[in-house]
Amino acid sequence: MKAQAILPLHLAMVIFCTILAISAQTKAQSTEKMTGTLLNASNKEPVPFANVAMYQLPDSVFIAGTNTDIHGYFQLPFTMDNPSFLKFSYMGFENLIFPMGTSGSLNVGKVYIQEAEMLLETLVVEGEKVAGSTEGEKAVFLINRQHVAASNTGMDILNLIPGVFVDFNQSIRIGGKTKVLIFVNGAEREHSYVQQLRAEQIDKIEVILNPSARFAADADAVIHILLVERESGFSGMVYGELPVSRKEIYSFPTASLSFYSPKFHIYTSYNGAFSIFDVNQSYVREIFEEDKILLDQKTRQRSLSHTFHQGLEYALGPNTLVHGYLSASWFSETHNGDIKLQKNQIDPWTAQRQEIDNNRSLTTALYLQHEFDPEKGQGITLDLTHSRLKGENFLTFYHEEESFVNPIQPEQEVSNLRVDFRTGIIPGMRVSSGFQLQQQEFGNGHESSFDFSSRIQALYSSINWKKDVFDGELGIRAEYIQIQTVNQEEENNNLYFLPNARIGYIWNERHSARFFFRSGMVYPLFHQLNNFETFLDPYTLSFGNQNLMPYIHHQANLEHTWNTGNLMLMNALFFEKRSNMINSLHRINTAGLMEVTYANLGDLYQTGLQSSGTMRLGKLVSINHMVRIFHSRGVGNKSAAFPVNDRLAIETGLSGMLALEKDITLTLRFRYLSPVNDIQSDFFSGPLYFVAGEKKLGNQWKVGLTSALPFSRRFTYSGLETWGGQFYQRSIGQISMSRLPLWLTLNYSFQKGKSVQKEKKKVSSGLHINKKGF
Repeated sequence: MKAQAILPLHLAMVIFCTILAISAQTKAQSTEKMTGTLLNASNKEPVPFANVAMYQLPDSVFIAGTNTDIHGYFQLPFTMDNPSFLKFSYMGFENLIFPMGTSGSLNVGKVYIQEAEMLLETLVVEGEKVAGSTEGEKAVFLINRQHVAASNTGMDILNLIPGVFVDFNQSIRIGGKTKVLIFVNGAEREHSYVQQLRAEQIDKIEVILNPSARFAADADAVIHILLVERESGFSGMVYGELPVSRKEIYSFPTASLSFYSPKFHIYTSYNGAFSIFDVNQSYVREIFEEDKILLDQKTRQRSLSHTFHQGLEYALGPNTLVHGYLSASWFSETHNGDIKLQKNQIDPWTAQRQEIDNNRSLTTALYLQHEFDPEKGQGITLDLTHSRLKGENFLTFYHEEESFVNPIQPEQEVSNLRVDFRTGIIPGMRVSSGFQLQQQEFGNGHESSFDFSSRIQALYSSINWKKDVFDGELGIRAEYIQIQTVNQEEENNNLYFLPNARIGYIWNERHSARFFFRSGMVYPLFHQLNNFETFLDPYTLSFGNQNLMPYIHHQANLEHTWNTGNLMLMNALFFEKRSNMINSLHRINTAGLMEVTYANLGDLYQTGLQSSGTMRLGKLVSINHMVRIFHSRGVGNKSAAFPVNDRLAIETGLSGMLALEKDITLTLRFRYLSPVNDIQSDFFSGPLYFVAGEKKLGNQWKVGLTSALPFSRRFTYSGLETWGGQFYQRSIGQISMSRLPLWLTLNYSFQKGKSVQKEKKKVSSGLHINKKGF
């Protein structure tokens, strides 16, 4: 480069004169502006920041180049004298060649570019998919061949999404958020539905950390799973996990079968969940200047679940889709073993703990989507869900010749209707409106003193807009809730207004920023409301509170995204306030017994930093991370009279994939949450990590080996430190494991037929039904 910088003066003058001559000749020719709009062929949406280059024939000499703007619009200088062509390129899309004549129109109109092609036999996207992107309120992660190689089921895929973590009990968390709604192709589904999905079925995953007004008010976050569509054929999977040792059984077998035609899709599937461990639970309770109580409980946990899914998706026409769904579940969780209790120097109290638990649930759903005018974005979505749960739980303590029985027979029935309407107003602006009707009935089968019902009527509307480098959304949700319990003579009626707002700014293809504000609701759960008194041990009683009230929470986020294609990094400042929140309440009664109940105790504030992202190092290594560092402050209300509880906490999550030769893939998953507080207590858990290896055998078989917490021997799944005016208590729940717990995995999958290009579907919202169990 230096040699070019110190050219002889006469050579520089020749080049300068040549440039002037070419410039004069160019100005003498007829130069106009070539304009057009680049759109995604699959969903007709603009493709921003794509490369547009013009070449002259016959030698393909480069003439000019530019990038599309936020609306996909572009313009280039165009000389009519010579034939030429345009070349469009963008990450995740196929290159497009667009020929131009010598007398073509100056406006080429709408140009459609195709997303990357798919391998029809494996339904895995070929080539280089962009690691992720942000679109409006969503973070979108494309599933590539490396994800599929490291996964068997949909739960495995979720574990490889930044910020998403599936714990020991298959509970899904996203960056500290626990109430996560799951949608699959627009319809809401239970969490267990994800387990029966084949990894190959998933095209992309959309994560919404700040749900807008159209989602249920109690949703912390939303995951929308979009599947690869097929035109005709059938597919299926049989997947099993076999423990090497009987000391710990941790297995989630799955079987599924689907049949496709151009008009309909029929599927049936089964997924089980078997978790059997040795569990140690203990606490140390100090009642100041009086007693010290030690508990040591050793049990064998047996958590068993069987779920069957059936569904039919039918296209009534090119713009109308109907989806019927049914799921039936049988599940139980028991902790049987021995308990030992020591109070001061008194002889220890010992007992045998035996538990019988049987639960069954049935969910039916109908989903309807109709597009009145796809070009204008006019459409309607209806989501109707009905769920019913019945259970029987008998917990008995046998002490010498005495026995203490705690019978609970929970009954829960939930109906939910949601209707969404959306339409475009002007280019770059659309409106979404709808309503939701929900009714819940809770009861305890043998106990007439507990009966709870609630009715929610919600109206919501939001407006979305895009202009140049800005986009945004304003929304409002009004919820009118009626609550009735057996102890209340009149209904408790409340009206809440829950606003949300979002504004986004895009600097360029790599950098963008978003600001979110949202208000939401949290409603009491069955076990928090059930006032039936349960005997936990001779010094501890537990019961619910029928007078619990829903509470509001507000959250705000300022986020920056840096995206290079192989690296997506999202950093955010966040603030959250939960007002008059429902919290566990520990207190010593006049008889000296510990009472564990629930109450609206006070306010909780959390402020901090969060970073999450995904990075791909070539085709062999992929790393996902999530880190939250925040200050948590619990302030009790006047009735609670607790001191202010402050704590600095950190939550981390990491997953990684390494592709080796001979179709071998290694994965690592890690999560840790430091102690964090609420109003009265601090809670904590131990680090959790999994290591797995998968080997592909041909196109249909896959074998693997998984280990959880190797060499740790114990895992603290629950810890709690609680303070009161008269006492201090520290309780710990731990799982005992062998030195090297191992599970063998075996997967057989098949698929035959033709695939079609995936079309974007709208997300609807509904009610998430919680099951008993932890």
